[in-house]
Amino acid sequence: MMSGTIHHICLDVSDLDRSERFYRDGLGLAPLGRDLWAGEGSTSTFAVDEELQLVLCEVAQVRPNPPGLHTRFAVPYEEWEPLVNRLETLGLGLHDDRKGGLRAVGEAGLNVTDPDGHVFELELHGPATTEFPPAGRGKVVAGRIEDFPVGSVTRIPVGQFFLIHLKDGFLALSQVCTHMQFAVTYQLEHYRFYCPRHRRKFTRTGKFISRFSDDDTPPLRTYRIEFVDGEVVVDTDEAIPRAGEEADRLAPAPASTAAV
Repeated sequence: MMSGTIHHICLDVSDLDRSERFYRDGLGLAPLGRDLWAGEGSTSTFAVDEELQLVLCEVAQVRPNPPGLHTRFAVPYEEWEPLVNRLETLGLGLHDDRKGGLRAVGEAGLNVTDPDGHVFELELHGPATTEFPPAGRGKVVAGRIEDFPVGSVTRIPVGQFFLIHLKDGFLALSQVCTHMQFAVTYQLEHYRFYCPRHRRKFTRTGKFISRFSDDDTPPLRTYRIEFVDGEVVVDTDEAIPRAGEEADRLAPAPASTAAV
């Protein structure tokens, strides 16, 4: 399991032996020993990773968690299946509060509750080699050219893409964020795309708006556009990657229109 910069997490437990079995045999954490921390009562310490420790503090009365509070662990890809199998073998109830609808492609998540009611959200982030998913809806007729005025950004639900018409032409953008493959939305008031999963922002042509110099999230991917008998046809079977300098290239429309 991977952590951030927190050194240790302390949890109240009512039965140290019982809790040690849950964290050792269920979550698979490595025990470091008992009573390594000074203070009242017995403690048991586990290594979460090289930098983070989990400390169980035995108390007479466990303080209840506030509603909605949970501890989140990111689980490496290769550890996910063995972890889930261990928890299921122990008969521990697993459930996904988000039921997959708010997760990026390649992600998974399950909640598990320890014997004292502490909730853990276990998160899997897929390997970096996860294939980028095109919509795969074949060639989709978005509409007639005149249906999309210059300056418009239109989501085409059947094709799972956005059709943009600017003064230089058309662009069909995949709705899948290039950071962790969550679905972006269009913020009309800001003329930009926004990914609520990790707050990534992109221009109307899909170019990443970076806040940090080391964030190299690529532009949103595009789909090929054809103009057939006055209609805009988009091929959704291949999401085309682009470099940053390619983000402003559009497909010229057959008939020029004035900018809005």
